[in-house]
Amino acid sequence: MDSAPAQEVTELLKQWEEQHPTPGYDPIPTLTRIAEIIEAETENFMKKDPDPFDERHPSRTDPECALGHALKVMFKKDNFMTKLVNDYVRDTFYSRQNITGRDVHKLNVAACRLTLDLMPGLEMSVVFQDNEALIHRLLNWATNSPEPLQCYATGLLAAAMEVQEIATNFRELNAMLVPLMLKRLHELRAKPQDDKPGANLVTPPSQTRHFARFDKKKNNDIKCNGPTPDKKDREKDDGGGGVMLTDEIAPIAKDPETPVKNFNCSAGSPERWGLMSPPARPPPLAIPALHHETSSNSSWVEMETYVIGNIQIHPPTDATKQMLILRYLTPIGEYQEFLSHVFEWNALGLILGYLNVRESRDSRLAFEALKYLAALLCHKKFSIDFINMGGLQKFLEVPRPSVAATGVSICLYYLAYCEDAMERVCLMPSHILANLVEYALWLLECSHDSGRCHATMFFGLSFQFRVILEEFDKQDGLRKLYNVISTLPILGSDEEESRVSDDETCAARQIVRHVCVALRRYFEAHLRIRSAQVLRQQGDNVPDPPPYKASKSTVEEIQEQIEIVQSAWWARWTPVDELLELGGVSLLLQVVGFAYDWNFNGRAETVRSALDVISVCCVAPRVQLLLTDKINMRDADLTTGVHIVLSKCRNARLVKLDSMGGAADGDIVPEPEVQKAALNVLVNCVCAPAHRGGPSSARFSLTGSSKKKTAVKSYEDVIQKVWESVRTNNGIMVLLSLMMVKSPITDADRLRGLACRALAGLARCPTVRQIISKLPLFTTSHLQVLMRDPILQEKRQEHVMFQKYALELLERVSGKSKHMGAEFETSLANIHRANVVAQTRISYNERQLLQLVAAHLWARGLKDSASALQREAGLPPPAPPAPPHHPPPVYTPSTPVRSRLSVSRASSCGSVLHRDSLDHSHAPHNEDSPMPAVIKLRKLQNQSHSTGSGPPTPGPEQKRSLQKQLSAAGGDRPCSPPRVTLHSIITEYLYNQHALCKNPVVTCPQFNLFEPHKCPEPSSGSLASVAVRGAEAANLLARVVRRETHSLASCRAHARLAHSYFSHVRTLRLQDDDAYFTHTIFHPLQQQLLTATSSGDIRVFNLFTGVEENSYQVHESYIYHMQASRDGCLLLASSTTSWRTLSALWNMKEFEQLFQLDNEEYVEFSKMSEERIIGTKGETASIFDTRTGREFMTLTPAISNQYAKNRATFNPTDELVLSDGVLWDVNTGKEIHKFDKLNQTHSGVFHPNGLEVISNTEVWDLRTFHLLRTVPSLDKSEVIFNPTCSALYAVCSDQDSEERSQFDTSFKTLDPYDYSSIATIDVKRNIYSLSVSRYGTQISLVENMGDFEQVQESCVKLYDVGRKRDHDDDADEEDEEELAAGSDNDDGSDSGSDNVDDLASSLLQRYNAVMELAEGSGSGSASGSASGSGESSRDELERDEEPPRRRPRRMRTRRRAAERRSSDSDADIDFDNIIEFELD
Repeated sequence: MDSAPAQEVTELLKQWEEQHPTPGYDPIPTLTRIAEIIEAETENFMKKDPDPFDERHPSRTDPECALGHALKVMFKKDNFMTKLVNDYVRDTFYSRQNITGRDVHKLNVAACRLTLDLMPGLEMSVVFQDNEALIHRLLNWATNSPEPLQCYATGLLAAAMEVQEIATNFRELNAMLVPLMLKRLHELRAKPQDDKPGANLVTPPSQTRHFARFDKKKNNDIKCNGPTPDKKDREKDDGGGGVMLTDEIAPIAKDPETPVKNFNCSAGSPERWGLMSPPARPPPLAIPALHHETSSNSSWVEMETYVIGNIQIHPPTDATKQMLILRYLTPIGEYQEFLSHVFEWNALGLILGYLNVRESRDSRLAFEALKYLAALLCHKKFSIDFINMGGLQKFLEVPRPSVAATGVSICLYYLAYCEDAMERVCLMPSHILANLVEYALWLLECSHDSGRCHATMFFGLSFQFRVILEEFDKQDGLRKLYNVISTLPILGSDEEESRVSDDETCAARQIVRHVCVALRRYFEAHLRIRSAQVLRQQGDNVPDPPPYKASKSTVEEIQEQIEIVQSAWWARWTPVDELLELGGVSLLLQVVGFAYDWNFNGRAETVRSALDVISVCCVAPRVQLLLTDKINMRDADLTTGVHIVLSKCRNARLVKLDSMGGAADGDIVPEPEVQKAALNVLVNCVCAPAHRGGPSSARFSLTGSSKKKTAVKSYEDVIQKVWESVRTNNGIMVLLSLMMVKSPITDADRLRGLACRALAGLARCPTVRQIISKLPLFTTSHLQVLMRDPILQEKRQEHVMFQKYALELLERVSGKSKHMGAEFETSLANIHRANVVAQTRISYNERQLLQLVAAHLWARGLKDSASALQREAGLPPPAPPAPPHHPPPVYTPSTPVRSRLSVSRASSCGSVLHRDSLDHSHAPHNEDSPMPAVIKLRKLQNQSHSTGSGPPTPGPEQKRSLQKQLSAAGGDRPCSPPRVTLHSIITEYLYNQHALCKNPVVTCPQFNLFEPHKCPEPSSGSLASVAVRGAEAANLLARVVRRETHSLASCRAHARLAHSYFSHVRTLRLQDDDAYFTHTIFHPLQQQLLTATSSGDIRVFNLFTGVEENSYQVHESYIYHMQASRDGCLLLASSTTSWRTLSALWNMKEFEQLFQLDNEEYVEFSKMSEERIIGTKGETASIFDTRTGREFMTLTPAISNQYAKNRATFNPTDELVLSDGVLWDVNTGKEIHKFDKLNQTHSGVFHPNGLEVISNTEVWDLRTFHLLRTVPSLDKSEVIFNPTCSALYAVCSDQDSEERSQFDTSFKTLDPYDYSSIATIDVKRNIYSLSVSRYGTQISLVENMGDFEQVQESCVKLYDVGRKRDHDDDADEEDEEELAAGSDNDDGSDSGSDNVDDLASSLLQRYNAVMELAEGSGSGSASGSASGSGESSRDELERDEEPPRRRPRRMRTRRRAAERRSSDSDADIDFDNIIEFELD
């Protein structure tokens, strides 16, 4: 219901609508009455002390205020507003209406007055848009018109100049008007007090002036510039002249309009500084007394002008005229070209005069003057003059609380922007700085949001000055700054937040933003001081900058300072300790977490600043421990600080999250700066030193160091707990994904570097090292590929940082240090091979060495020496030397320093070494011996590390073992180099040969110097050896013997061969086109196939005939999973709808529902007994009784992994459950282990052997919880084992409609023993489901064509496992697709026909079967192993290899029918008849 003023305005507007079309209508009475109503309600609204900087509509500030209701009524009448703005303000209105005898001046006055009153609800840019004539008319009135039109036009011009485009277009007219306005201000300011019409309107004569003491001693104090001695102490007790509740009026200058340069000197007298000094004790008891006096109404009448003030529009007072002029000058003051007028007309003197609220008794006028002052403080010259003229002391005297005090806040903010002016402020006496900080701290606690924001931004800009920082700490500033946000309802409970309006919420978020920025600068300033102190304690001479100078640090310098502080012995650091005691770190973590749901422009800056504060605080071990503790996040479950930080690292874009999980609906805002800040927090935690030394060796000696040992142990405990928390919250996956980022391109290199540094620090944990050593990043040398080139060439400096920490990561994963510049060519396999070579002990036959020496002496013509050696050693006579093919090489007595990674380089020259070794084996005494050749090769390889003339100085790496070279740090050099001996040369030569082995072993037999060394190839007894033996024993009898003896290798080879071939047998289709197939399973006992559809029914097909036998409606919508019990009596089915998910258990005989499991997304039977059912709902797993449906147990992890496809499952013995990446003990219901999350898709399944868990591409060992290997071909694939566990099927069938591209058109078969690939079969359609028959001889595929929501064609296809398909099968399949229906004759449904039963056809059938098996034996193993390399499609290869064969159609049909008769049974071929046929 509208208020009474709004109703009156409505009546007036109604009358106007009825009367204004009447000729000769006079609108002045209506305009005047509306203006009176608006002015009265404006005054009432101002008495509520709204924020003076709040420019919102009054109804948004206070929905219950009558002013807002009245303005809403006004703006609903578009006709009236258009008439008011466009017609009534014209000076030709009456003449255009042909009305004579009326004064248009009165109409213009009334129209301008009402428009000025309506400004709080008007959008000025719309009013003055394309209305230059109105602006010219207002300029004319403001210049030449009489009052009050001149005053009103000035106010409207002030509103127009707020629009930047208008102010720019009318620059020349403003240049003329600005000096005129300044002149008027001087005239109004100089008018005697008695002449001012409103001077005596403050208090009515009839009211008792309880605050008359504000005028006490006024006549005496006004003549002196300093306080009287008896007043000084009292002022000091009251906390400075700026406090409103004081007993005396602050001293003022008699003529503040013309300040002089020496004003600072007079103001800087000891008496003046004493007046402004901070309080020595809490405020005296005078304040409660004053509060008691303010209980009367007349007291507020006296105080109102001092605290709130008012602006009287009609009739305009001198104060009103000055306010409107100041409003006009405020937007103009920011322009540089008008600054000359400011100095010429002494605007600073005017402003300083207005600041004395006790003289002017008008806080609103002082506020307008302070706004103008803030605009002028944008100019550096004016700011410096303002400080020199004592302006700072003047506006510190502005009483508080008051509207003018809020105006002081914006002046402080603008003043802090000018560093030169702030330097002069910092040079002032300490008590002035104390008053300044005290005033700003009071503003932090004032009632106006704008005042708190401006004061917060002032501190954020001034913390770089050390004197301000120290004074801030002295006055307990951190607590007051923290309280600004700790009391905000948006950071409280849900109930508190729900009571806040949207506008208040937006304002509170802005306050949080400014406080976070201020805290960041506060801690960065303290960090600079702390790091300098640590460096001085360590003996460095760090210069201390002057305290009045601004000091700043770049991001790199801040990180360096954090490392310096972390490296020192930890002692109490007051800022961090105080923030911890206040709960500030937890609150900042909550801000980071809550910011996901915030939607405002400063969200990224808020989160980044909060993370930067936490990053600095992470130098304290207590903060690191706090990050591992639980944080209350309101709606969400308790989560850790590490989880919040990692969530910011993971999200390259700020998105709205659901339950802190995956991305949901929300505006995407790319913000890499937030990621960098989060990564810095992570780096400072995981890379923190585990051992911290004291500041000097003398202070912490070994004796009596039990306390230090305890502290060092506690550091290790802290870092271990941080590592564990990062692992638990999936930090490895987050960091690995960030190392692969390529966008945004300008920040990708930096993100990679920070992620790599964090991972290198995390790799100090042995468990993390073991996990990442098995990842493709290291096993496939992908990290070296990333290290080669930056993403953006201009970011090479960031790429160098990435290379540095990537090398450090390689060192930690491999356990060896690297040098010699071969880092980009190595891999983890090469590092492991080099490690094996380094640990090998070289031994050789000494007698063979003597033979070589004798042969060398004989070849050099030293026959006597050779004979003596031969005689003494008992050597056989040397063989005659072969003629040399080329001059002997020059022998170098020593070899260059060899790096660990030279092994991988030497492998590229293996052919040269092999050739030399062969020559050496035939002619051991030849001058072209392999030893000089190897040394020459090594010299060429490391030529960058050897000099061109003379033998290089041998280093410590020339010792016998490569291990020394691997462990040498490069800086430890022995006093004297080792002597090169014949033994070292031979050993080095043998090491080189051993390094060339493809699979070196540690324990080697004695090396033969006459033959090239080669380690034996690994005989795994597996497929390679079987393939070799298969070529020798390709006959059928040998294969039968191996099968009967159950050879594991032969069984695996047969399984690989069988699962390399799949032949299409039959196609099943739906009769209606409204639905499509979604899932399929084989009946466990009968020859039937069960298929689920999108309409919620289950269709039963006969496997032999392909006829649909039954159809059952079990659900209402899409069925995406089914599982039948082994006895064929029960069936589990899961369905989803738009509002819920539903699973149910059905009786397969009558298809009656036994019970349903609401909201269970996925259900399956237990593995051994099927007496229990496990269901999955999000990250929670529930176990139910199969008979009753009663829930046994609920398993909810403490920390959720949030897998996209979490499917809880039992292990083969039903003792363990895997759900959401967490392993559970079923008997106790407790968590056993949480596997590290390295993918977003699948939680994992158990291997049938019960020893491994397959989670997407990762294979985990259940015995040690180590990562065994990664299988890239299983990425985003559902894993299905065949019944005999001889093969593994992988099919990507993502059912998410938002990721249609994830549907795959092919499935893979893999060896479940070593996860090697067997084959990849492409079916050219999207695969929705795959199932395997009871004995694994057939598979069924749901193949659909089209998108998820618009399936164009759907079918279920049956395939025989292990049978090749020929061209006729392809023709049949093409015919079926053309007919879009199955044919009984073509698809083998006539398998029971007895028309052809003669002996010839039977023999031919068996002959074909034997030939296929024989072909599979000879070429199948090879093809099976070749398919392990991952060929894309077996079908196309077979079509190219096999010649086309033409057979009678009836014979081929009978052969296929015979094969199908035995395809689903355990019956074997009668080999007696087959062998007899072959013998015949």
